[in-house]
Amino acid sequence: MAASLGLYFGGTSACLALHKDGKTSVIANDAGDRVTPAMVAFTEKEQLVGLSAKQGRARNAVNTVTHVKQIIGRRYDDPVVSFVNQNHPFKIVDKSGEPMYQLEMADKHYLKSPLEVATLIFKKLKETAEDQGGYDEEDVVLVAPVDYSSEQLNLLRTSAEKAGFNVLRIIGEPSAALLAHGVGQEYPSEQWNVLVYKLGGSSLSVSILNVNNGIFRILATETDRTCGGDQLTSLLVESCAKDFKRQWKVDVNESKRALAKLYNTCENCKHVLSTLPTASGSIDSLHEGIDFSTSISRAKLDSLANSHYQKAVQPIRTVLEKAKMTSADIHKVVLVGGSTRIPKLQQYLKSCLPEAEVLNSVAPDEVLAIGAAIEAAILTGKDDEEIELKEDDLHLECCSKNILVKVIGTDGEAELKTAIPKLTYFPVKKQHDFKVNKGQTSVCLHVYEGDNGAIDTATLLAKLTLADLPTDTEEELNISTVFHFKREGTLHVSCSEATSGKIESLTIGHEDLEESDEDDDKPDEPAS
Repeated sequence: MAASLGLYFGGTSACLALHKDGKTSVIANDAGDRVTPAMVAFTEKEQLVGLSAKQGRARNAVNTVTHVKQIIGRRYDDPVVSFVNQNHPFKIVDKSGEPMYQLEMADKHYLKSPLEVATLIFKKLKETAEDQGGYDEEDVVLVAPVDYSSEQLNLLRTSAEKAGFNVLRIIGEPSAALLAHGVGQEYPSEQWNVLVYKLGGSSLSVSILNVNNGIFRILATETDRTCGGDQLTSLLVESCAKDFKRQWKVDVNESKRALAKLYNTCENCKHVLSTLPTASGSIDSLHEGIDFSTSISRAKLDSLANSHYQKAVQPIRTVLEKAKMTSADIHKVVLVGGSTRIPKLQQYLKSCLPEAEVLNSVAPDEVLAIGAAIEAAILTGKDDEEIELKEDDLHLECCSKNILVKVIGTDGEAELKTAIPKLTYFPVKKQHDFKVNKGQTSVCLHVYEGDNGAIDTATLLAKLTLADLPTDTEEELNISTVFHFKREGTLHVSCSEATSGKIESLTIGHEDLEESDEDDDKPDEPAS
């Protein structure tokens, strides 16, 4: 029987799962690891992807790039890009507003786009599927954050397709997590409120979903990109650097290479401490020819990271407030991300949600890939015994960002008004009415996409002009605009004026949301 693939592409790691003969399993890479580092190292002679790039990071830190998931599809001035740029040894530069990785080799600078780097990682995963699993399947379902913009989703799809995958669908991370655990499938008539807690290497996201009759509805979500497993590792690095300086009177922070070596060792210790009470590490010639060895207890990690744990559970309270729920309303908790293995953090989670059942039977760093593989099997109809769901029973698509319209406020300044709120489910139809001044012959509707109402951070999707408006009326004209988000993810916008019967419309496809600038040469008068 043919196989179906599910792929999770994270900020620090990636995972590929296979569904075949009613079973889902993770495909190990050429090193035997079930999770592959999502990083690429560039040298003058070759490009290293995955574990080989991670192993050489100490020697080639400036040319070893990571966190592509956070960078792809964003503008250079995005705060997320700035945060990544400030906290990692590689350099991100501005090229016409787009962030680019700057490489330094042989006294020359080279630029690589996030799309190119993502494609290399996807190619590595494609090779893993072919070499280790012996499968040449191309059909794959990808997993993405629910707050990914249309451009980010398109670039994620493009990079996977350039690597040789045929992307069947991109599903949200919370939906994939629930699919992996079979939530709502064994007893479809029952209704659950499920909190998906994802703490990966580079970010934290918490979502609440309602599961009813096999349909997943996202009620609220919260993301913190300053809280992740990387920060826990950095706390260990800082502590070990102080111990080294106290013992040898030498500062490790003076050497980027020494810091990279120390970071790798502390990261390994952190992973060990998730299952064992103590972890040890040793580094030959850490700095200035001095060897370093350390033994770290779980109690020490918990002491260093106590404030970090408290910060990591704060979004739970925030997302409960957004959903207008209490902890007693949550029936189940799904853990996602390798950092959720930490026992002390699990205690904090349990104290926040004491009545909820914690689902962690699936490895938290593999759960999203497994859920995506199950989705791929459903879409391709390759498992009619184990999976009886129909495609439309899995989840409902929703807006990743607010759909906004530019209006003129009472102070005469342009501002954005929400036409369709973020996380609204498809299909949906909303109407927005406004007045135009007497004697005004045309009006131009500006449609934006954004997280909030700030014009400088929103993306212009389209302009729709309604021209030749009647001027012989004594009253202000009423303009009616209808926004119709269809099931397949396209946005249909119509603008009409009842007196004259004038009407204009356009459709914005999810694959070309930013190509609607054909009205630039028409009058550019925003709605009032």
